[in-house]
Amino acid sequence: MSQSELLTKTLAQQYGIVLLYHGLFDAAPPELGAEFHNVSAEHLFQQLEWLSRHFRFVSVDEYCASSQRAGLAAVTADDGYQSVLDNSMQVFEALEIPIALFVNRSFLEGGIFWRDKVRTVIAQGRVDEFERRFAGRFKAKVGQSFYRYTKDPQNNSIDVESALDEFLEGEVGLEQLTRYYLKSTKPLLAHPLLSYGSHSVNHYVLSSLREEQQWREIEDNWRFLNTFKDIQRTAAFSIPFGGERDYNDATLRLARDAGHSAALLSRGVITKAERHTSGDHWTVDRFMVRAQSPSELVDALVKGADRSVRR
Repeated sequence: MSQSELLTKTLAQQYGIVLLYHGLFDAAPPELGAEFHNVSAEHLFQQLEWLSRHFRFVSVDEYCASSQRAGLAAVTADDGYQSVLDNSMQVFEALEIPIALFVNRSFLEGGIFWRDKVRTVIAQGRVDEFERRFAGRFKAKVGQSFYRYTKDPQNNSIDVESALDEFLEGEVGLEQLTRYYLKSTKPLLAHPLLSYGSHSVNHYVLSSLREEQQWREIEDNWRFLNTFKDIQRTAAFSIPFGGERDYNDATLRLARDAGHSAALLSRGVITKAERHTSGDHWTVDRFMVRAQSPSELVDALVKGADRSVRR
């Protein structure tokens, strides 16, 4: 037995995992930026086939509801990129693995992701110009980059996007970024292995918003998703960005109030699957896959487990 297989077997005995993907393009579109999170369908197949030797893949709802998650795995993808359907459904069909795709109303309706606007300012080399124009409007820690402080919870994401829109007014070509997302003008794919979930309306940093703004982001998107016919839905809520500082107590309370069954995070850890009763552990960690080969993924999962122990 190889070292990677031994590690995978050991992980399955003690942990459950929920994998998180974003783009599943053959090659990431360069206009989405160098930091865009992408795994090709070929590598996706290799990763899932490897893990399925020791983990049993289930839907995200079954995973969240399970009282014993050791040896269980689920697959999710955030933001609603068209590549998930165009490039990877054959992978899920071949391996008979379900996937939950978490979408944002704004992108489905043709809106531009505000983080793409941030990346546009950076790509154009106009960060200094932006910071001069909006001097004093946004807070930044010492040494914190434009990319990082624009999504820091101390800066209201709605205000950040408003400034970006003012700065980029009249910019040609921005609308081209919307072509990578699913569109509500076309029927969403109905498939027995595919469920759709809510990821908020605009993908703002929810902890940066006032409570009434959070409610609109959470409740409106879930209500909108429920207007679609013939598709499967997951009641889990994917918190945008999913880090510890990206949500607060109000976020979790409002997600419950809106009718969600679980809150999905992305903190770079996997937690030991201790036995619990259904209804406990309402927040569920996911692991964002940055690796390509199965062995790289296994090594990353082991590090995620180590980080969980040190928390």
